[in-house]
Amino acid sequence: MRIVLGRLLQLVLVLLAVTLVVFVLTQIAPGDAARLRLGPRASAQAVHELRHQLGLDRSLPHQYLAYVGRVLHGDFGTSIDGQSVSSVITQRIGATMWLLTGTIVLAVSAALALAWTAAWFRDRAVDHVIRLGVLLALFLPAFWVGFLLIRLVAIPTGWFPVADLGSGPSELLRSLVLPSVTGAIILTPILVRSLRSSLIDVLDSEYIAVARSLGVGGRTLIVRHVLRNALGPVLTLLALNVGYLFFGAVILEATFDIAGLGSALVEASARRDVYTVQGITLVFATGVVLANILGETAVSLLDPKTVSA
Repeated sequence: MRIVLGRLLQLVLVLLAVTLVVFVLTQIAPGDAARLRLGPRASAQAVHELRHQLGLDRSLPHQYLAYVGRVLHGDFGTSIDGQSVSSVITQRIGATMWLLTGTIVLAVSAALALAWTAAWFRDRAVDHVIRLGVLLALFLPAFWVGFLLIRLVAIPTGWFPVADLGSGPSELLRSLVLPSVTGAIILTPILVRSLRSSLIDVLDSEYIAVARSLGVGGRTLIVRHVLRNALGPVLTLLALNVGYLFFGAVILEATFDIAGLGSALVEASARRDVYTVQGITLVFATGVVLANILGETAVSLLDPKTVSA
């Protein structure tokens, strides 16, 4: 219970820090939110009245406390076009979550297969090939990989849509293939390097030798002894990279024209839509912190000794 309360307190403190950082950054950004909302031809009186209505004429501490109070009540404010930010997030978060889920599933599956093969055949030809491929993939920019997949796969075959996500299940899955593959190509090398090293350490450990001498083998040895002890560092690394995935979604959504939170964040930033930027960034930060908490929880379940660490 103490650990759970500590993690919840950590979540609250981090989110408060994020709200403060985002609030300060949006305040120092060039332009006036009221002027941008009304347009360049609006009168000074109209701008003044809107600034007063939005509370922009109050002191910065007062604006920040008012913003935090609204967020605690589920009110993220109103976007520059008059739409509720909460509704913008609700409409767009589904596409981003599907994209992140597809990326993580493909990346973890590929990492397990490649890392296990490389560890089992270490220092052989297949291991060298996998390690070289991983090294090269680390330097591939996501937008370039996505562009190549569109030009070489989507356009010639016509199998995979490259504009937004489909409405039906089959269309949704086909639309997710190329963006998820792009994200997985970027994330998989990071996981493979860590998991390969972890698997080699476990395979060379004394307790695995003892388990083999006692006749333990096959599926039991792999699942209960090797993977269970090797996955801890990888889960931690995956949780840490969720932040990269959230903000990497900005690139993926722009490349494949997906109407998710990432594209909404770019659009809001271009228009200096303060409340939308604050709301989406807070959602991203919440996802990152929750992912780290879930990662720590999963590691503690795999190895209870880490709970007291």
